[in-house]
Amino acid sequence: MSLDHYIEKEDFHSKRPSFRVLTLLLRDLFRQKFNFFIGIGFVILSTLSSLYEPTLFGRVIDEGLAHRNTSIIQKLGYLYLGLLVARATSLIFQSYFFEKLAQEMMQRLRLKLFGHLQRLRLETFDRTPVGRLVTRLTNDTSAMNEMFSAGFVTLLGNFLLIMGTLVWIFILNPKLALVSVLSFPVLVFFSIKFSRTLITAYREARMRLSSMNAFLAENILGMKTVQMFRREKRQIARFRETNDQYMLDQFASVQVYSYFQPLITWCSGIGVATVLAYGGNASLKGELSTGELVAFTSYLLSLFQPIREFVDRWTIFLSGMSSAERIYGLLEWETEKGHVGTSHPTIQAVRGEIEFDRVSFAYNGVDFVIKDLSFKIKAGEKIGFVGHTGAGKSTVISLLLRFYQPTQGRILLDGVDIQTIPLKDLRRVFGLVQQDVFTFSGTLAENISLWERDSTSNRYERLSQSLGLKSRPSLALDERGSNLSAGERQMLSYLRVAEREPKVWLLDEPTSQIDSETEAKLLEQLFDESKSKTFLMIAHRLSTVKKMDRIIVMNRGEIAEQGTHEELIALRGIYYRLEAVDREQRVKMETSGL
Repeated sequence: MSLDHYIEKEDFHSKRPSFRVLTLLLRDLFRQKFNFFIGIGFVILSTLSSLYEPTLFGRVIDEGLAHRNTSIIQKLGYLYLGLLVARATSLIFQSYFFEKLAQEMMQRLRLKLFGHLQRLRLETFDRTPVGRLVTRLTNDTSAMNEMFSAGFVTLLGNFLLIMGTLVWIFILNPKLALVSVLSFPVLVFFSIKFSRTLITAYREARMRLSSMNAFLAENILGMKTVQMFRREKRQIARFRETNDQYMLDQFASVQVYSYFQPLITWCSGIGVATVLAYGGNASLKGELSTGELVAFTSYLLSLFQPIREFVDRWTIFLSGMSSAERIYGLLEWETEKGHVGTSHPTIQAVRGEIEFDRVSFAYNGVDFVIKDLSFKIKAGEKIGFVGHTGAGKSTVISLLLRFYQPTQGRILLDGVDIQTIPLKDLRRVFGLVQQDVFTFSGTLAENISLWERDSTSNRYERLSQSLGLKSRPSLALDERGSNLSAGERQMLSYLRVAEREPKVWLLDEPTSQIDSETEAKLLEQLFDESKSKTFLMIAHRLSTVKKMDRIIVMNRGEIAEQGTHEELIALRGIYYRLEAVDREQRVKMETSGL
């Protein structure tokens, strides 16, 4: 019952953050130069104000308390107050500018991701679960947002504070500084091991979340089937398995983090104990003032506190880096070719002549569904495609629209190879009426026009009257158009295409959900309004293609027969047998009163 098949190969990575991803992140960061460098400036100001505080306390002891000089104490008190104001102001503005940077960067990245999804090759969606893509666009961008708004600024501030403190204590007393950082090599060693283990844990958790979301999306879409076959318990068990694994993956990172925190405390304790022992002895000998010892101890304590916070934010940073790898990886997925370019002169005045020249195609590159296919359709000709399921009929349409690329051969439109025509121009020529129409949220009119223009009312009113449709253009559609009948959803597909007045109509089972009488009316009206247009129609119901100029019978990816209805019946071949089965089914339906 494992859901590992929802995980793609590119979800597996090495144990180190990718230098390439860091480069891409920096590139996007520097597009926000103003916010970035202003934010950095306030981080530096905040760090400097924090760095001077222990020295200030040491001066209060040595210059003020030791000499009972209230004037010095008062001045240093005002200076401390000024440092607090500077630090607080810096924290406010650094948070503002880095949060602004993160939000604007994520806004652009989400838009870039969504735009990239619109241009991905269709086979990408065939092999990639929807939930996996949604995870990239939502969860992963949220993790990156947290990395910049909460993780990066604190990491940077703590890094500067750690480096500044180390420099300061070596300037203050090199011998004491050297003794106090003896535990640092141990801390550095375990930090490296910690980061490598943690990045692996975060990657596995993100990978598991992606597969879980993919399964969830698939289960929701297939809920009717799940409930019909009473598979609820089995699906719950499958989800529980991956949900439990996701919890374990998350807990693995928590375990690593929980082991590392005591290590920091241990190193901190050793450092402070060493300073108190060595520094206290030096102070008694007069080699170190009391104020310097207090300042040094404060520096050491303040050194380990940012290390502790650094580790906290490092986990956020690693989580964000894991998400960044997945996001930038998606942006490298191959898109459809031919979105840009100059329109071919022929496209400006399309006649609608189509030719397949020895075309072969295999979805997986091995098993061919189209084999050495050649045929020619004249401009304005109406062609029907029939054949058994899997014969390759729908693949012909997919290749025409360049949803997929032929493995061999050429496809010509008015004598021009369609591979040389920009996609936006090519698909403007064709209009695809689908058997299964997808509806978007919005009104019926918006689903017809697809938000380009609102000119559907006249055509829809005319069609409603002739076919007896009841739904109005202003009707707000439910999820997946559930408040439309199956026939009305198919009418919606027809109207979408009719709005754009294509030169070539591609009809893939366009009337499978419509009764024979309505089908006849629709096709009569369609052919009457589009007399000069080229038609390619795929149909299982042979009554749909009887009046076509020519019928092509496909079998196992090849043309088995072609001709008019009467000519094919006379051949007494595949078409003849298909027509006999079709006629028998119609008789049964009429007998049963359907």
